[in-house]
Amino acid sequence: MGTWGPGSFENDSALDWVSGISSREDVAAKFDALADLEDADIDVDLASEIIAAAETVAILMGQIAPDAPKDLLKKLDNFEKAEPALIEQAKMAVSEVLGDSELLDLWSEDPEESVGWNLAITGLIARLNSDVTAKPPSPAEIKEISGGFGPCVFCNKDIEPKDLTSLSIRDMSSKDNMAMSYGVYCHLSCLNGKLHPRRLIQNWKFNVDDALVDQILKGPAD
Repeated sequence: MGTWGPGSFENDSALDWVSGISSREDVAAKFDALADLEDADIDVDLASEIIAAAETVAILMGQIAPDAPKDLLKKLDNFEKAEPALIEQAKMAVSEVLGDSELLDLWSEDPEESVGWNLAITGLIARLNSDVTAKPPSPAEIKEISGGFGPCVFCNKDIEPKDLTSLSIRDMSSKDNMAMSYGVYCHLSCLNGKLHPRRLIQNWKFNVDDALVDQILKGPAD
């Protein structure tokens, strides 16, 4: 595979796949290919195509990656919007690539070079999460719970409530310190940019059926 950039479309495998699709069924077929692998490894070309297919689903959701090819955007004008089942397929497929694949191995060889890829994947996850209605707390609600929040501990820039991530830090070096912890706030992208690719935080969000949740909480009917 000709990898020449960390973006989802910045490799030959992704661009070759883009040039060959003609329908939304072609997009779903790429996710279906994972089922045929069984226990086999996800090779680097398939993994790159899956990431590109997931970005294509995001585009069909109205969420466009910075490196999305113009010819793909033009082609997708004739596609139907992504339905919930396709979005869930995309989420699961990306998670499998991040769990174990040759693409992950490739970017894990040099963690310093993987920062751009980590950020691209974090952005892809956020784009695929856009189908889930977010209910960010107000600054007043955050202040009531935790006393407020400061800037990101990594970039030192202010954080919008909708982008807020909290980290709990606990000193485990001594038994005497195990009960002590404190929290810090950050952008998830800033955090993922510092992590090894194998430790990337996948902040997936899913639409939840309230009736199903109530049924699970209540337990089986008598």
